[in-house]
This record gives sequence, C-alpha cells and structure tokens, in this order.
Amino acid sequence: MMSDQNKNNAIQEHEANLFFEESISGFLIADEKNRIIRSNTRVSDWLGISAADIEGKKFIDLLSIGSKIYFETHLSPLLKMQGYFEEILVELSGAAGKRLKILINAKESAPKEDKPKLIYYTLLEASDRVQYEQNLQNAKRLTEEELEDERKNVLLREQLIAVLGHDLRNPLGAISMTVGLLERSIKDDHQKNLLGILKRSSYRMNELIGNVMDFARTRLGEGIVISPREVDLKPVLEHVMEELKFLFPDRQIAADLSLIDPIFCDADRIAQLVSNLLANALTHGNPQSPVYFTARNPSNKLEISVANEGEQIPESLQAILFTPFKREADRPSNNGLGLGLYIADQIAQAHGGTLSFVSNEKETRFTFEMEFRN
Repeated sequence: MMSDQNKNNAIQEHEANLFFEESISGFLIADEKNRIIRSNTRVSDWLGISAADIEGKKFIDLLSIGSKIYFETHLSPLLKMQGYFEEILVELSGAAGKRLKILINAKESAPKEDKPKLIYYTLLEASDRVQYEQNLQNAKRLTEEELEDERKNVLLREQLIAVLGHDLRNPLGAISMTVGLLERSIKDDHQKNLLGILKRSSYRMNELIGNVMDFARTRLGEGIVISPREVDLKPVLEHVMEELKFLFPDRQIAADLSLIDPIFCDADRIAQLVSNLLANALTHGNPQSPVYFTARNPSNKLEISVANEGEQIPESLQAILFTPFKREADRPSNNGLGLGLYIADQIAQAHGGTLSFVSNEKETRFTFEMEFRN
C-alpha cells in the first residue's frame, strides 16, 4: 500500500507535469550540448511540429537564420559565461515557413556529480509586445517630427516678428519727425490737438514695436541685451514721467525720486522698465487717484516702485502676470499685446535684479530691486 508521502510525491509530480504541458508559456529542456530532450505542447503548437519531432534537435535548429547567428555569437557564449540570460527577443522558425517572435529565458541547472547538466528554456510569445513597441516607436517618431515642424514654424514666426518690427521703425521715425516739424509751424488749436493725438499714437506705436522686438529676441535665445554704465538716473526717470504725463494729461503722477549717486545700469532699459510699469498703472489704476512713483538707491541698491489704487488683480491672473500675451479676459485693455510686464521682468533679470508685486484691495504695487557696483 502506497504511503501518504509517496502519494503526495506522486500528486506533486503529476501536477508539475500537467503545468509543464499545459502552460501558456513554452518550456524546453536541453542537455549540455543543447539538444532538446523535452518540450511542451505550447512549443509544438507554435511551430506546428510534434514534440517527438522537436526532441533531438538542437535549440538553435528552431530559430530563424538571423536568430541562429545571434544565438551563436551572443547568447551561447553568455550562457556558458554566466549560466543564464533573460528576456532576449528571437524568432522561431516552424513548419511551412511559420515565423513567431518570442522572448526567451535560459538557465543552466546546478552541476551535480551523478546527473548531467541541463539547460532550461522558457519561451514567451512576444508578437503583441513587438507590435506595441513598434507602434510606440512610430508614434514617438511622428511626435518628434511634428514637434520639429512646430519648432521651425515658431522660429520662422519669431524671425518674421523681429524683421517686421525693425522695418516698421523707419516709417514710424519719419512720422514722428514730421509731427515735430509741424508742431513748430502750426498755430491753430484744433490742428495742434490733432498733432497731439498723432504724436501720442506714434509714441505708443514705437513702444509696442520695441516690446515686440524685445520679445522676439528673448524667444530667439538672445535675451534682453543691456549695456550698463554709470549714469545719473534721476533725469532719465523724470523724462519718462513727463512723456507719460503728456500721454495721460488727465492723470496725476506723485513722484519721489531720491536718487543721490550715479548708478551702474543700462539707463535706456531701466527707462523702458519704468515706462511699462507707469503705463500699466495709469491704464488700470483708479483714474481719480494718483499713481505713486518712487525711486531710491540706498547702499548700492536701486529700488523703484510704482503703485496705483484700483481693483485688485485677480488671483487667477497673478500667477501668469509676467507671461507674454496674458491679460484679463473680463477687463478690456488698451495697453497692447500684454508684453509690457513680461519685458519689464526680462529687463530686471538682465540686470540681475527682481521685479515683484503685491495686489490687494488697497493698492497694486510693482517693485524693482537690484544691487549695483560703483
């Protein structure tokens, strides 16, 4: 009568054989010369060859020509050197020219004195995986091509903007010069008012063109170019303020320019930064309240702030305030393309400084700070 231990051993052996034969993976066992001594049903189904016909063949005989070469030159030496290899893609060659992509794993058995060394192969069908990876590679290639096309289009548009902005300066300069000449000769008040409108429009156009060209330079990788030198900045800022008072004759600017020493900076760029901040405050601030403009330079540090009363900047806009072409959707603006604050921030960064802001129910204040050397 069979003991319980023998029964358990028999059951385990039966289950192991059942798993070997009916697994959805392919299993092969080869001797130390790589001759197959056992295969399961899955391998026979893949190849269209019976298990009896498979046994006795070398593993390499089951492979297509390309995979045979790869096995001989790479996998066989790797198996001898380290005793295993994992998840290598090869191609099986079956009956009637049948081809099948599979992933193979191989491992040599541990050496035993009374038993020969064996090689265990596990085969996983990989056609779907290969197709997926090919689709993924194709999608990646198409995405890269589309991205490159878009990059070229963006570069072309930005080059066009830069060239257009440059070419617009010449006719605009002629208009501004003509307005200046007419101002000296025309006495009629109505005509002077018309010239004033034309002059303000020319100034605004020049400012917009400058912002567009600066934006194009930053996008083309050149960044904001500065030429710093020691300069008395106070008259420069006063000139900016007077220009904006002319453009906004009904608005008041309360200025406190406490600049006592020369400052090492690019005066034209600082003037551009201040002009953008003041124009923004005059445009969006409460028309019944002044715009507060302060500048001081304590201890080799330049601080400029522009503040206005009025509506608080919405929180949804605050996070993107220095992003180009971003403006409030619910409050129409006559302040152009939405580049002013972006350019001002770029100028601040070019000087190694910062441009920050606070906005609440009381006021909106922009502050530029930078350190400079004497």
